[in-house]
Amino acid sequence: MNDSENPNHPEHPTDPVGPEDGAGIESGADTAHSAGRGSAEPVDAFSETEVTSVYVRRRRTPTLGFWVALAILVPAVAALLSAPFFDFADLSGVVNFMLVAAVFIGLPLAAIAALVDAIRHRDESRRRR
Repeated sequence: MNDSENPNHPEHPTDPVGPEDGAGIESGADTAHSAGRGSAEPVDAFSETEVTSVYVRRRRTPTLGFWVALAILVPAVAALLSAPFFDFADLSGVVNFMLVAAVFIGLPLAAIAALVDAIRHRDESRRRR
């Protein structure tokens, strides 16, 4: 089958950049820029703008998100483990018990963890000045 007749082959047969050369990477601005230089080589659009950032945590203490997730999950898991000691008719009762434990025990614990974290970080900013 001819490439120009193949509807599954998106490249135009007169396109100077073939599929193995990275078709689709060039934009109109890159094509105009390369045409201005007088070369037929494709321009790599990502070579000049590629930046790698590495973020390093200095301390090994867990973040606030970890403590909030732990404060919500621990009561829910404790409710799941204690569910066999109660007389639930079906699985929906167990799930409801887990959600009630997570909301009424876990969310206040998460609020306390957020308060402690806020107070701790407020004290750090005062020490740095």
